[in-house]
Amino acid sequence: MHCLNILTARHAIYYGWVKYIMKKILLIDDDKENLGLLTHMLQPHFQSIQASNGKEGIQMAVREQPDLILLDVNMPEMDGFEVCKRIREQPGTRNIPLIMLTTVTGIDSRIKGLDIGADDYIGKPFQSRELIARINARLRRNELEKKVESEIQMGNLKLAPKSFQVWVAEAEVHLTRIEFEILRYFMERPNEVIERKKLLGDLWPDAVVTNRTVDTHVANLRKKIRGFDCPLETIYGAGYVLKQSV
Repeated sequence: MHCLNILTARHAIYYGWVKYIMKKILLIDDDKENLGLLTHMLQPHFQSIQASNGKEGIQMAVREQPDLILLDVNMPEMDGFEVCKRIREQPGTRNIPLIMLTTVTGIDSRIKGLDIGADDYIGKPFQSRELIARINARLRRNELEKKVESEIQMGNLKLAPKSFQVWVAEAEVHLTRIEFEILRYFMERPNEVIERKKLLGDLWPDAVVTNRTVDTHVANLRKKIRGFDCPLETIYGAGYVLKQSV
């Protein structure tokens, strides 16, 4: 009996340790059946926590600080777009990776989701292997982003990768997560003509994103960093280039 108690204690410690090191995924969905299905899909790989509506989801994101959020779009009272927007507005949650899950798969909805700050957009139904692969890809990218901490200065613009902040002529500019990543990508490659295809492959390797989506984000970025000494120019038929004076 004593040996059995020791083994039981060891198992409890082991499983507690595994649960501790597993990445925590917050599921936000008003459908209990969907929550159960998602929890089952994630169970071997991640620790999951659940919220049954948008308001609760925002509160749990702030309190639990999950490693990633899976967010349903079609919810009553507060839909996924509004939840995503509010999560991105709060300093404590704005940098948490977020993937939208929805039956609304039209291009306009995808663009809207990515534009307000979603990192990926997956249409239902989906395979569990694809979902796990998308989550792992986003988590890997997030870990790489955390390692890049030094500020980047170019002309009158300063970019702080660790805090996801940008200043133009000392005035802070508020960018979405994707706009920030696009800007940093170009600042790390000044005077290099970047094709849309390469930009898509490097920034969204696992997401379904179109050239139109890229153009939309670049256009929004240009408006927000107006006054930046180094212009982000379109090279028609080729792509984009961030011009830095030598």
